Amino acid sequence: MDTNETRTSPSRAATKRRPLAVLALLSAAALALSACGGSTGGAAAGQSARDGAPVQGGTFVFAEVTPINNFQTQAARFYEKANVLNSVLDRLTYFDAEKGQLVPWIASKFTASEDQTKFTFTIRPGVTFSDGTPLDAAAVQANLDALGKGIESAKIQPNVDFSAYKSSQVIGGDQVEVTLSSPDANFLRATSSVTAGLVSPKTLTLDNAGQSAIAKISGSGPFAFESEKADEEVVLAKRADYAWAPEGAPNQGAAYLDKVVVKYLPEVAHRAGAVQTGQVDLVRGLQPADETTLAGSGNQVLPAKGIDLTSNMAAVRIGNGKLADAKVRQALQLGIDRQSLKDTVLSDSYELAGSILNREAPDFVDLSAELAYNPDKSKSLLEEAGWVPGADGIRAKDGQKLEVTVTSSNNSVVIKPAFELIEQQWREIGVKLVNRAADNTFLATAMKDPNVEFFGTRQFVYGGLGPVFGPATNTQTLNADQQLNALFAAERAATSSAKHKELVSDEQRALVVDQALALVLWDEVQVYGANAKAHVDFTSGTAPIFQGAWKNSK
Repeated sequence: MDTNETRTSPSRAATKRRPLAVLALLSAAALALSACGGSTGGAAAGQSARDGAPVQGGTFVFAEVTPINNFQTQAARFYEKANVLNSVLDRLTYFDAEKGQLVPWIASKFTASEDQTKFTFTIRPGVTFSDGTPLDAAAVQANLDALGKGIESAKIQPNVDFSAYKSSQVIGGDQVEVTLSSPDANFLRATSSVTAGLVSPKTLTLDNAGQSAIAKISGSGPFAFESEKADEEVVLAKRADYAWAPEGAPNQGAAYLDKVVVKYLPEVAHRAGAVQTGQVDLVRGLQPADETTLAGSGNQVLPAKGIDLTSNMAAVRIGNGKLADAKVRQALQLGIDRQSLKDTVLSDSYELAGSILNREAPDFVDLSAELAYNPDKSKSLLEEAGWVPGADGIRAKDGQKLEVTVTSSNNSVVIKPAFELIEQQWREIGVKLVNRAADNTFLATAMKDPNVEFFGTRQFVYGGLGPVFGPATNTQTLNADQQLNALFAAERAATSSAKHKELVSDEQRALVVDQALALVLWDEVQVYGANAKAHVDFTSGTAPIFQGAWKNSK
């Protein structure tokens, strides 16, 4: 994945704040973070936390999961990158999750031709990058070329969601016209992604190392780089002249906060304590077992819905032949008791998947009824596929046991226990699952190994499902399916909303039910913990919106 972006008002944000109570302090010695003084800001005159008005000033400390050293824009498909770049880079368009549609941002207007091959963006006047240069039509054209064609001299690959990009030109002084080589109904949506963030033309001239260094990236966002300690923290300072937030954002001006400090806290067991002791204002990756304790101590549990991503899934590889028969994959799909996952591994912050898309994503189709747990049907399908139980209960066919392996990163705090439960459930239908989830060392080789049958993951879908499952090099299925790719191409070429919706529905059904190449588990959500003073909302890609964040002064 992994790995976003809508600004929502506090009243409509997809977040959940819990009642306040007395802070419970944990031993500071148990925490990995150094004491960093989570509350440093002073309130501006005339503003009061008591009436809910945003408080000006202060430093907001955010704990990410792992440190990274590559912030190149096109590669920001991981939370650790996107959650930082979201505050540094603006985009042409913005996805308003409540409206379910794109709204203007740096592009004050945007249009598409009927055949979805030409797009025109009118560039908002008066926007500047943090290096002082203007964000004008020429700068946008340079960015679009970099996104669509890559930058060969810097060895930067094109953005995967811009695969149909052919060319662009400045017209009329303040407009940019994009021409695609083939229709793409998802192109506008792709311009809202952090991976399509706009950088200064000077940044585009840097080499690969330069464009990957957060210290050298100049964007037009509400914050700019101030300082960095390798593998410890990144400090962002607000731009006082920022005045070009997305349409509908509750804060249309500069950020309320003076600074944002991004620290790193890999130890999952320490995250809730860091919030409770005030060492951080916000932490990503709260484990379900800590949610009740944190909320009960007067702090906040904030589930940020991943509307811009697929649901969490076990993506199926068919390379070694065990899962080549669709009946076997369908049997495994029906052999997952999702409600049991919810009851024993997850929490109320999680919603069970009903498709490969999240429930609030545009064109979501609810396939829940066809995903209902049915072990008897699973056994029947496996019998039909020729897999019969052996003496140890594990099925076999032609001398080969039905033993399969799953790999995943450790980015999700619930992925490993989830597959531990699925391992038990599949054993009941005669399938042995080797659980290597959350083993990053194993993942390094398993990512591209067709003999590892499952990849536990979720992916951004700004360019639709085609870029995720279509290429032969995709890491989900490690396979290019001609029938699926024909469906993806038809969907991209749809010339009406109704036809597009119909084809997105067909894609979901093909991936989840008919071909069962994605065994879906739960809708993507990132569960954050925040202290009682923090006010923060999240994009539809789960990134914190620091431009609209603030802290109570008391």
